[in-house]
Amino acid sequence: MSRRSRVRIDGTVAVVTGAGRGIGAATALALAARGATVVCADVDGEAAEKVAAECREHGGVGEAAAVDVADRTAVFALADRVEREVGPTGILVNNAGVGMSGRFTDMSLDDWTWIRAINLDGVVNGCAGFGPRMLERSVGHVVNLSSGLGYTPTATEPAYVTTKAAVLALSQCLRADWARSGVGVTAICPGVINTPIVDHTRYLGQADPKRRARVAKAFRRGHRPELVAGAIVGAIERDRAVVTVGAEATLGWYLHRLAPLGLQQALARVGSRPAGRRSPSRPGPGR
Repeated sequence: MSRRSRVRIDGTVAVVTGAGRGIGAATALALAARGATVVCADVDGEAAEKVAAECREHGGVGEAAAVDVADRTAVFALADRVEREVGPTGILVNNAGVGMSGRFTDMSLDDWTWIRAINLDGVVNGCAGFGPRMLERSVGHVVNLSSGLGYTPTATEPAYVTTKAAVLALSQCLRADWARSGVGVTAICPGVINTPIVDHTRYLGQADPKRRARVAKAFRRGHRPELVAGAIVGAIERDRAVVTVGAEATLGWYLHRLAPLGLQQALARVGSRPAGRRSPSRPGPGR
């Protein structure tokens, strides 16, 4: 039998990766507002410190750490340092991620390595560094950021879709395994969110400037990061397995579960050309 994770946010040490901006920053502030001691981790140490200071300004407790989630040694060292200097971690939010838009034939193996190392291996590193300690204490909650594209195939974002689908699958596997030890695991699947990820997406192949501008405009009109942060807090409090954020992500979830495969493939081909022809690429929903 599984044992429901019961994590009190108030008084708990929470580590948030990618906390320097966007969803990570909003989540760090939301957790601090509820009484958590938040360790804001980001590859940009200055950005992490700024968010940690905001946590303190709003009456919470914030610490900052510069760490590249793709560096397993650095993530494990962070886990050790938090345990030693801050306290036992009870909440982990694996949020750090990057975007990539381009067809499979536009990608090099180095491109694959880059996005996988951050979007997937970064989550694995976080779970491996912090998870065993939670299991030993029989309490904790891990939140992994997947995406609405984690279950929505598209011809023009195979790398991003693949990494986010893997995060979703990993989260469900860990949840099935760790629930008996009192540790909850949630996969969060956002839709189009107004965050800086669209400005830092790696575009491959021919990228039509006009199309990129339209996509950037669409993201600026997307959901606020605070909507995702609220979903993360609710998922921790209610020990939810999978949470979609935004109508487009929710619609995609039900299409994935209920629509015929032929329809899903037809939708995946929208906006693409036959293989062998290069086409403008577009980023998908994400952080």
